[in-house]
Amino acid sequence: MGRDFGHGFSEGMKISHSGNQSVEQAINFRIATLMPKDFSSFKDSVYNEKTGSYVPVAYTQMVTNVKVDRSTWMMVAQVISGLLAVFAIIASTVLFIQLIVAINKSDIFNWKNVRRLRWLGGALLLNFISEAVPALMNDYELSSVFSLSGYSMETSIDSVMLVILGLVSLIVGEVFAIGLKMKEEQDLTI
Repeated sequence: MGRDFGHGFSEGMKISHSGNQSVEQAINFRIATLMPKDFSSFKDSVYNEKTGSYVPVAYTQMVTNVKVDRSTWMMVAQVISGLLAVFAIIASTVLFIQLIVAINKSDIFNWKNVRRLRWLGGALLLNFISEAVPALMNDYELSSVFSLSGYSMETSIDSVMLVILGLVSLIVGEVFAIGLKMKEEQDLTI
């Protein structure tokens, strides 16, 4: 996400200075995630500059420029999702650093760290959602105007690890909370 955001930002700056046709071309820029229907034969080929010959290939992802009728609400949703993703990345990084600093100070089992773990889990899940929404919208828009023979369109969500990390963070936070409650109850009985 971060590399794509940076690359998109720099390309957008170049396009904004180049002219009106480039702007329309940039709006129609799409990444298609594909799955070959038949793995036994490769119908496409690319030129191998090292050997000077064509090599059979099957594409799993390609960049294309297809005219798509974009609604305003979809563009707004993608911008909002992008901003939420940036916020979630910054928040999760800050929370993770705070958690590491607290652990290094041997201040591990306290309610502050429980809150940090819960917020970290929420930020990671928000990051996944804010990356998945634009990807699904791109796939929806692209599937209505683009198709290749021998390939099926696939969803381009590749940040499933964020869900796993977010859920693990939430679970660890709850384990910490249960442990702290048990400790408080034990202190009251003594």
